[in-house]
Amino acid sequence: MKKILVTTDFSSNSKAGIRFAIQLASQAPCELIFYYVKASLAVDAWSQIDYNDANNSENKLLKDKLNKFINTIYKSTKKQAGKIDCVIESKIYIDAAIIAYAQKCKADYICMSTRGGGTMSKFLGTNASALITNSPVPLVVVPHTYRIKPLKSILYASDMEKIGSELKFVEKFAVAFDANVAIYHYDYFMEQEEVKSKLNKIADKYRSDKILFYFRKFYAEQTLLSHLQVDIRRSKPSIIAMFTKQNRHWFDRLFVSSKTAEFGFDTKTPLLVFRK
Repeated sequence: MKKILVTTDFSSNSKAGIRFAIQLASQAPCELIFYYVKASLAVDAWSQIDYNDANNSENKLLKDKLNKFINTIYKSTKKQAGKIDCVIESKIYIDAAIIAYAQKCKADYICMSTRGGGTMSKFLGTNASALITNSPVPLVVVPHTYRIKPLKSILYASDMEKIGSELKFVEKFAVAFDANVAIYHYDYFMEQEEVKSKLNKIADKYRSDKILFYFRKFYAEQTLLSHLQVDIRRSKPSIIAMFTKQNRHWFDRLFVSSKTAEFGFDTKTPLLVFRK
């Protein structure tokens, strides 16, 4: 891990993502780029020159403000800043701007805070939801209640369909922090010997001192999210890892289902999302 793009809007909620990134960099030294997107409107060609002059002047002031904002947070964490940079951009579409800059600077991860708690839509907010759906750069979503603590364990929720290719990405993240990976899978047919045998064969192939597998019976009267919540509360992981796109239906069952609103999502644990 060489570089993390950390987004902020100067709000109190956004400090959580910054604190999490600072903690990551203290465990696995890397460059942190603190990034603010100022929403701008399209302007016509006649007013473009005046707009650019005013925009450049405002961006300089915002960069000074961002530097002070970040320095204040560093002081509160009592951690020394390593290689850092502060970037201000004016763009019309914030989520697209974040993705574009992350690709431009070759960030390994994007780190951002959530805006609140409760249901998943409230937990994520518009920008995080858009990034989860569209960003090719892995995204770390940090709850606004996060307080600094060492990253030691990862709970990786998997459908087991492409465990070989997915696990490589999770391992790459885990190795940087010498973290343990606990892989959880929930299956309707766990009681069938054929299913158990198949899952155990896969586990035997990838299991190690740092990688453990947990297979659970899936009960139809409960949501996938409610099953996962039980294990999150029991194991208290430092971060939860998931994949989208390879099996969007599985991810939809977890987060997009209307049942999610009834249960709510754990808002204490950061979420690492890979889009494949």
